[in-house]
Amino acid sequence: MSDCRRAKAEEYEDIIDFINYVFSQNECPHDFKKILPKLYGDGKNYAEYHYLITEAGKIKALVCAMPISYQVGKSSIKACCIGMVSVHPYARSKGYMKELMKYVIEEVKAQGCQYIFLGGQRQRYEYFGFEPSGTKVEFTVTKTNIRHCYKELDISSVRLVPLTEEALLHRAYSLYEAQGNKALREKEDFYDILCSWQGKPYAVLLGAEFAGYLCLSQEGAVTELLLDHAEHYPKVLKGLFSFTGAESHSFQAGPLEIDKMNFLMQMAESFQIITCENYLILDWKAVLQAYLEAKAATETLAEGSVILGIGENVWELTVKDNTPFVQTTEKESDLTFTALEATALLFSCPGEYKLAQYGNKLNGDKRNCIKSWFPLPLTALSNDCC
Repeated sequence: MSDCRRAKAEEYEDIIDFINYVFSQNECPHDFKKILPKLYGDGKNYAEYHYLITEAGKIKALVCAMPISYQVGKSSIKACCIGMVSVHPYARSKGYMKELMKYVIEEVKAQGCQYIFLGGQRQRYEYFGFEPSGTKVEFTVTKTNIRHCYKELDISSVRLVPLTEEALLHRAYSLYEAQGNKALREKEDFYDILCSWQGKPYAVLLGAEFAGYLCLSQEGAVTELLLDHAEHYPKVLKGLFSFTGAESHSFQAGPLEIDKMNFLMQMAESFQIITCENYLILDWKAVLQAYLEAKAATETLAEGSVILGIGENVWELTVKDNTPFVQTTEKESDLTFTALEATALLFSCPGEYKLAQYGNKLNGDKRNCIKSWFPLPLTALSNDCC
C-alpha cells in the first residue's frame, strides 16, 4: 500500500539519503549536503518542501518543491522551483512519478504560487503542462579575447578573494539587494545560495575597495557576476583570467542585465540565446503584468491594446504612457493560444520569430505592440534553482 503525502521534519535525513542514493545510481556519486547547502546543509531542515510516495514507511518516490519569490520591477511574484525528481530503482514503472507530480502541482497551486519551473526532458514534463521558455544569453570569453581587447590594461589592483569574511559578505548581499529585479534571498542563506552546485563565491577587490562578487562553477563557468560599476568589467574579466589561468570562461546574462550584456556583446568570442527552464504559468494576469512592467522600466513600449486568448481565459493587454495594464475581458481575442503555446511564444526569443507569424492577421498598430512587448524577460539563475 503506497501513501502520497508531504514529508515530515523527522524524515529529513531519510530524504537526503534517498536522493543521494538515487542520483548516485544514475550518475556520478552525489552528496547533496555539498551540492546544495542552501537546502541540505548541516543545521537545515526543509522537509516541508518535499513530497513523497512511501511504501510501508519507506520512500519510493520524491519531489522537492522549493518556494522562491521574485522582485520583478514593482511586483512581487511567488514562484516554485521543482527539483530532485526521483524514483527508487526498484519502484519504477508503477506510475509513482505521475501520481506525485500531479499531487505536487495541486499543492503548489493551493499555496498561491504564480508559476512553477523545473529542468529536465521536455516531453516528460510537457505531460504536466510545462513548456521550455524564459531567456538568458550565454557568452564564451577566451584568453585570446582578453589579450586582444585589454592587452595594455593594468590589473595590478584587482584581487579575487574567497567570499568568507563577514564584512565582504555583507557588501555582496547589499549589492545583490540593490537590484530592481532578482530572486529574493534571505541574508542568512545568501552564502549557501552562492555555493549551489558546488560553486565557489569570490569577492572582487580593486585595491582595498570592494567592487563586486562572482561565483565560479567547478567547470569554470561564471554563474553569477555582479559589480558596483559597469566600468569595472574590463579589469575584472582580465583579472579573472589571470587568477584562474583558464583558456575560456562562460558567462550568463538575463534579459534585464543590460550593462553586463552590453559589455559582453562587445568582446566575447561567441554567444547563444537559450531557454532557461520548463515553465508552468498558473496566474497569467500577475505574470504578464509583472514582466510587462519590468520591460517597460528598461525601454519604451509601443502604445496600444492586444487581446490574447490563453487556454480558457481571455486577457486584454494595454500600454498607455509606458504603463502596462492586464485585465480579463469578454471581447473577442486577437490571437488565441494554448497555455503551452503562450508559454513558449510570450517569454522566449525563439517565440519572437514564431509570434510574428501569428501577428500577420493583425492591423499595423497591434503588430507593433506584439513586436515591442514580447518576449517578456522571464529568466532564472542556476544558483536559485534546485
